[in-house]
Amino acid sequence: MYKSVFSVFFLLIISFKSFSQSDSIIINQDPKLKKVIELKKIVNQEAFTSGQYTIQVFSGNFTDYKNLMDKLKTEGKYEEIFYSFETPYYKIRLGKYVSRIKAIKELKNIKKEFSSAFILQPK
Repeated sequence: MYKSVFSVFFLLIISFKSFSQSDSIIINQDPKLKKVIELKKIVNQEAFTSGQYTIQVFSGNFTDYKNLMDKLKTEGKYEEIFYSFETPYYKIRLGKYVSRIKAIKELKNIKKEFSSAFILQPK
């Protein structure tokens, strides 16, 4: 009796061990993904904090974005130039303004060069 109980118990343990799944997971990740994640972290650090207004002057494709960004940096007319990518658009924003009144005053000047510019309200 004990031999048969022991045999059944032994067989159960062996079968559980032999038919169980392995707990090892292997993830193959493209090395470029790590670079993209690091770039996204840098861009997120430049995100606006709540309570600050900004003026968006551009939203479009990469080629136009790159040309305008180079032009703005070369001219040096604006101190604070920010960019972001929100699928599928590249966006350029100018300045950080604590009050809406200051943003409106600056918008009047910026609209002379960028007629479609508008103020983005803080979230």
